[in-house]
Amino acid sequence: MKRFHVVRHTLPYVAWHASLRAGNALESPGKEGLARIVASMLTRGGKTLDREGLAEELDFLGTSITVSTGNESAHVSGDCSSRNLTRHLELVRDSVLAPSFVEEELHKLVRRTIAEMAELRDNDSALVSRFIRQMLFRGHPYGNPASGFQSSVREITVADVKQFYLDNYNSRHLCVGSAGDLSEEDASGSLVKTFSAFPKGKNGAATKVPLPFSGGHRVLLVTKPERTQSTVALGQLAIPGSDDRLMPFGVAATGFGGTFTSVLVREIREKRGWSYGVGAGLIPGAVTGVFQGRWAPQTADTVESVALVLRLLDDFASNGLPDGELEFARQYLVNQFPFMVDTPVRRLEVEMNAHLIGKPADYLEGYVARVKAVTPARAGEAVST
Repeated sequence: MKRFHVVRHTLPYVAWHASLRAGNALESPGKEGLARIVASMLTRGGKTLDREGLAEELDFLGTSITVSTGNESAHVSGDCSSRNLTRHLELVRDSVLAPSFVEEELHKLVRRTIAEMAELRDNDSALVSRFIRQMLFRGHPYGNPASGFQSSVREITVADVKQFYLDNYNSRHLCVGSAGDLSEEDASGSLVKTFSAFPKGKNGAATKVPLPFSGGHRVLLVTKPERTQSTVALGQLAIPGSDDRLMPFGVAATGFGGTFTSVLVREIREKRGWSYGVGAGLIPGAVTGVFQGRWAPQTADTVESVALVLRLLDDFASNGLPDGELEFARQYLVNQFPFMVDTPVRRLEVEMNAHLIGKPADYLEGYVARVKAVTPARAGEAVST
C-alpha cells in the first residue's frame, strides 16, 4: 500500500482518496462498462445498510463517498468533519469493503446507464470525447467508453460484479491518501487501517501499450444536418507520465494551446473568430499519453479551421515554438503552480495522480525547477519525437 498525507489543522475537515488497480482496462471483451458498474455499486448498500440507509447516514453526518473509474484505476473518495471521521469510516467499511451487490440495485444501475447513453446522442461534446478515444485506441481497452456499450451493459450479472470485485479490489496496487485536520499518526490508525482490510491480492496482468497509427490521418464524421456549429477534436498518442520528455513536452504544449494567448487560441479565436472555446494539451497516463486539441467553429468554417490546425501542428512538430512563446509558457506554468497546491486536497490529488501515472517521486518539489530548465532545444526534441 502506498500512502500519502497532507496535514492542515486550520479547519476541522478531512478528505481522503483511495485508488485501486480496478479500471476498465481489466474488463473482459463483452463486459465493457463492468468496472464502472462495480465502482457505482459500492455506494448502493453494504453489510448492514442498504442504499437508502447508507444515504441517510451520510446525509446526517454531512459526509460523502464518491466513486469513479479510469483506464487503469478505480477511485473512491470521501470527506467529512474531523469529529465525524470515526463514524464516516465505519460507513466506508460497511459499503466499500463489504458491498452487498444486490441484484435489484444492479438492474437499476444498468437501466440508468443505458438511459445516459441515449441522452449522450444529443451531447456533441461528449460524443466527440467518446469517439476520439475509440479512434486513438482502436483495438485496445483504453478505447472502450467507461460506461460500456448498451449490448455489454445489459449482459452484466451480479456474478460478474462479484468476480471483478474479488479479482481487483485488493491492497496490492492500493494508494491511500488523506488531507486536512488529521495527523499522520491518526491517519495510520484510522484511514490506513480501514483500507488494510482489503485482501492482499495477486499481481495483475500488465496492460499492453497501445500502438500509434502507422501514418496519415483518420477521420470520423458524425453528421447532424440540423446543427449550425461543429464540435471538432483531434489528437494522437503521446508520451506517458514516466517519460523524461514529459516536462519539455508539457511546456511546449502549453505554449501551443494551453493559455488564452497561445498559438492555437490566437489563430483560431483572436485572428479569425472561429471559436471562443479552443485549446490543446498533453494528457499523460501510466502507459501512454494523449495530445489533444478541441474547438467548435460554425459549420461553414469547419473544413478551413481543420486545415489551419493541421498546418499549425505540422509547424509545431517541425520547428517547435519561438523562444518568446516558450518563455511565456514557462512563466505561466511557474506562476500557476501555487494554485495547483493551494489547498490540502489539491496537493493530495496532485501527489497521488503523479504517482499513479509514473511521474518522479519528487514531482511537486522539483516542479518549478524542471519548468525553468526547459530549453527550446529540449522542447523541440520532445515534440518532434
